[in-house]
Amino acid sequence: TCDIIGGNSGSPMINTKGELVGLIFDGNIESLPGNFIYDVKVNRSVAVHAGGITAALKYIYRADRLLKEMGVE
Repeated sequence: TCDIIGGNSGSPMINTKGELVGLIFDGNIESLPGNFIYDVKVNRSVAVHAGGITAALKYIYRADRLLKEMGVE
């Protein structure tokens, strides 16, 4: 999981190949003291998968022009 603090919402989540796989939007309750200490056992980031974002833009919001601009067809 990524080490995040407040203000990291919208940050990219990448895999070991450097590929964008999602966007971080929250952390669990245990990550609140993250400004001061990171506990690998309990701190967790919450992210949405990039495929979920593009599917929502395509099928729910019908944002075809935005997807085209982003290079997603």
